Amino acid sequence: MNQRIVMASLLVGLGLSAVPGRALADGSPPPPPPDPAVTRDTVALVAAGVAVVGVSAATVFGVLALQNKSDYQAHPTYSNVDNGTNDAAYADGCIALAVAAGVTSLVLYLTRDTTHDAGPAAARPTQRSAVFSPAPVVTPHGGGAGFVLRF
Repeated sequence: MNQRIVMASLLVGLGLSAVPGRALADGSPPPPPPDPAVTRDTVALVAAGVAVVGVSAATVFGVLALQNKSDYQAHPTYSNVDNGTNDAAYADGCIALAVAAGVTSLVLYLTRDTTHDAGPAAARPTQRSAVFSPAPVVTPHGGGAGFVLRF
């Protein structure tokens, strides 16, 4: 019974929403979409912050793993082995997070659209600047990175 009520309210809610590109009930065009509050540069900075936090956490867990290793060498117990293994695994996970967030931040920053940031058309210079376009390269036996420089 509860599922039917939720589905009915969802369908009613979807039926009342405005469809982009169509006029509203009174014949006026829909309002233009607002400027996005979150830009690509903001997301790139947040991803860079996540990468820094990941590196910091990996450092902490790495130091804890090394401490547990020295504790195990002094007093070999299963608890020391388990704690050291867990801390090393957490450090590896944090390193993976930092690499993923760092690459995401770098890609978002390097592929941002700078034509809208320059201001009005009259203020922009007429000559084009060089454009650097990074691209991943994937082959059957490996991968890497490449770039195209247009000027």
